[in-house]
Amino acid sequence: MEKRIFGATDGIREKVGVWPLRPNAMRKLGASVAKYLKKQPTLMIGRDTRISGTWMADEFVVGAKAEGAQIVDCGILPTPALSILIKHNEAADGGAMMTASHNPATDNGVKVFRADGDKLSDEEELAVEDLYFEGEVDDDVEPKNAAELNLEPNQDALEAYIKTAREVLGDIQLDGEIVYDAASGAGQYFDKAVMEAFGLKVDVISPEPDGENINDGCGALYPENVAKIAKERGLPGVAMDGDADRVMIVDEEGRIWDGDREVSVLSQYLKEKGELAGDTVVLTEYSNLGAIKYLNAQGIKVEKVVNGDRFVAQKCMENGYVIGSEFSGHIMYLPWLNSSDAVFVTLMLQKIAHEKKCRLADLWPDYEMMPSKQWGLMVREKRPLEEVSGWNEALAEAEETLDGRGRVFCRYSGTENKLRILVEAESMELVETAGEALAELIKKEIGA
Repeated sequence: MEKRIFGATDGIREKVGVWPLRPNAMRKLGASVAKYLKKQPTLMIGRDTRISGTWMADEFVVGAKAEGAQIVDCGILPTPALSILIKHNEAADGGAMMTASHNPATDNGVKVFRADGDKLSDEEELAVEDLYFEGEVDDDVEPKNAAELNLEPNQDALEAYIKTAREVLGDIQLDGEIVYDAASGAGQYFDKAVMEAFGLKVDVISPEPDGENINDGCGALYPENVAKIAKERGLPGVAMDGDADRVMIVDEEGRIWDGDREVSVLSQYLKEKGELAGDTVVLTEYSNLGAIKYLNAQGIKVEKVVNGDRFVAQKCMENGYVIGSEFSGHIMYLPWLNSSDAVFVTLMLQKIAHEKKCRLADLWPDYEMMPSKQWGLMVREKRPLEEVSGWNEALAEAEETLDGRGRVFCRYSGTENKLRILVEAESMELVETAGEALAELIKKEIGA
């Protein structure tokens, strides 16, 4: 069955004010989630710094309470922190996070969690949708944005998170300073406090959140901001996205670490400790061939899945692996979470440098990336590519151009009307030649 409310990869995401991000829809969704999870469940609710998250959470709670739910308001906190709190709270039956991750403040969304802290599966989201479309929905009203944001971290949530992190990372005490870009988002104060609890001095460079500036020219999508300052000051840095599950590390020389480089260091460390199950890491189709060759040279096998952190985690769980990643900076370390947590990954990397008594820069995985480029093309419809006029012929021509010296990977976005075309080859000239022809065809046939 095709979903009608939830998206293909990561909960609900839409423009604020567009259905289902309407007050009556949020109210009915809260009721449907509560009804699905358990009779009179206890739900933990969080949100990022978008001003719209306040009214969305309020309406969701009204609906959930109508079904007898007990609510624990966790305030503004990162998505992975909410997931960890649910996972380790025996009284919690699930929860919901109001966030649109790395998207701008004009967007928002909802991620729904089970009692084990994992996001709902596709089948579970469909079951919630069935409940949503039963009966009537209240008359719609206009949303009312809060006048101000309460940015102070929920102390109970913060203390519980730090305690749980110490149980996994060990009672380590780090030192030194780190440059931090929180994308003016959920981690701005929460994750700063976490890093400080582990001994780091944190210099926050992202602007004060104002409800409308989340991901606005800062954060994981703009790691060059941190890189410039880190290089000037000889410090490590970190850039996260708006809900603090994506992380781009920067070392003391200003080099930006994508997910491939991050997981390369982490998996080598786990292998040294005898903790890398199957000597295997799970990556996605977007990982660079240079990284894969590097990992193989370290005696680490790679298994690949389609893009999406849930697919990485699923492959890990199916085969008993402990770590996987997306190129974009989502790192899954399953002894911690079945999804990515930016501050936890930051602490793991700092712990490795601390144990080895070296700079983060000294851990840089030294491999050459194969030239690649990604085209993100807005489309009118997500028509199967084999049904797009001329696509099969254009793809065959692109593969003939590459002649075994590269690859083409195409995928529709799970949250936007967008086609992503990735071309990787031994030279940028080959990349451009193959990719531009495919991009022009898509623009002509189904471009928005």
